Amino acid sequence: MAVHEHMTLLEDLKRAAWSRTSPVGNHAHAWEFRKDRLGNMVRWSDYGNRKSPFGWELDTIEPRIAGVAPDTDNLQALHWRATAARASNLPAALKAA
Repeated sequence: MAVHEHMTLLEDLKRAAWSRTSPVGNHAHAWEFRKDRLGNMVRWSDYGNRKSPFGWELDTIEPRIAGVAPDTDNLQALHWRATAARASNLPAALKAA
């Protein structure tokens, strides 16, 4: 896969997951700041930034089967701390998958 195609796919996956976040009240930047499904505040521009208090990552809703491409219907935007906590609580059998 070419780099351009990979980046386009990543942006599509990010947008699909971001569409599942919730607006933050009447916040002036309703697209930029949202809440993930756990209520954590996340910011679009902080994707992948674990140094930001609003950083977020792509996470699967249901565990993914090894070797199967990510499905946009199974992705969510989740604060990086929640993603890390979920990963550390997975059973060993699922971590290897």
